[in-house]
Amino acid sequence: MQKKIAIFGAGQSGQSARRLARSLGYSVVLYDEGGQGDAVTLSEHDLAAADLCVFSPGFAAAHAWRRRAIQTGLPCLSELAFAAAHWQGPIIGVTGTNGKTTLTTLLAEALAAAGHSSVATGNIGYPLSDAVLSDANQPGAYAVVEISSFQAELSQELALDGLLWTNFAEDHLDRYASMAAYFEAKAQLLKCLTPGAHCVLGPELAPWMQQQAIDCAACQTLQGVDDLAGMLSEDSVFRRRPNVENFSLAARWWQLSGWPLESLIAVANESKLPAHRLSVVAEWGGVRFWNDTKATNFHAALAAIESVGAPIVWIGGGRGKGGDVEGFARKVAAQVDAAVLYGEMAQSLAVAMQGQLSTIVVHERFEDAVHAAAGLASSIPAANVLLSPGFASFDQFSSYSARGKMFKELVLSLKNPQRFC
Repeated sequence: MQKKIAIFGAGQSGQSARRLARSLGYSVVLYDEGGQGDAVTLSEHDLAAADLCVFSPGFAAAHAWRRRAIQTGLPCLSELAFAAAHWQGPIIGVTGTNGKTTLTTLLAEALAAAGHSSVATGNIGYPLSDAVLSDANQPGAYAVVEISSFQAELSQELALDGLLWTNFAEDHLDRYASMAAYFEAKAQLLKCLTPGAHCVLGPELAPWMQQQAIDCAACQTLQGVDDLAGMLSEDSVFRRRPNVENFSLAARWWQLSGWPLESLIAVANESKLPAHRLSVVAEWGGVRFWNDTKATNFHAALAAIESVGAPIVWIGGGRGKGGDVEGFARKVAAQVDAAVLYGEMAQSLAVAMQGQLSTIVVHERFEDAVHAAAGLASSIPAANVLLSPGFASFDQFSSYSARGKMFKELVLSLKNPQRFC
């Protein structure tokens, strides 16, 4: 009898899972409340007819459809876990609050340079289901998978042959009731490690592992930046924070795997950061314009501020995701010379910064904020205009990349540019 699968969510992950399920001979029904699937409602009869449920990352534990599916006792998997069962080679997971994409890309490219077949997949923007359907799916081929906490929630059937966990900081508190609940979601991945798998944790994980009483025999926790980072060339993007920590994690895992470091170091020396991650867009009039729109949480924004260094005209704001906004605002105010705030969180940030920072400018529209920041920076010698918002983009943009693209366009439209990057 043909097996029946219910897939929830018609976004990139759901569509990818549907393609894979059909290739495997499943009868598929795609449920999507927005009308982009096969059905917009879910009945008890629908669930009774299904053999398996696969959920896109956007379905939180509190969603009625997910609750009802779990209550039936049906197997409920993430798209990632569903696809992983059909990948023929080793799977290496990469998770953390920040740095996942950079580290995933580095590992996949280094594995290829060392002579291994590899693909970067998962939350990086290329679902594992699509990778399974590609020519890359071969015995011995490595899938280096970026895994978000949303994808980790339903990972019961996921088998990981390695795991690197970059860091843990305040984020997604619009989805999780507490930091402990957010940590618990990611920590599900520790249960997915296969015998003999190596797991490397960033230094920030140690107190959380202790607090949650998690004992992981396969895990090694870095104490800080690994000495191996000193082997990188002076101009490598992995020589400066926060990417030096990502390289240290990769180097430790690489050594545990028993491979020579030459390939990893060579790739790290030649690497360019992915788009929208702390890169200089242009420099004119002595002002550098930094695009770090990917910084959608407090930890990432604060790391960027520390990395760039004073003087800084900071552009922040967007849509909130919960967390201690006042505490974040105070930390930013102590390290920047001016703050230009935009979007839904602008007023809250401005109120929190009052008395902490002398120059605070508020604009509703992102475009106006960028122009205001450029004007302020023009009177500050050797200033850095830093777009590292600390919040999601969805109040005014479809994605953080759309926000970054507009920033670049606005900066490059400024008059008399001296250099473009």
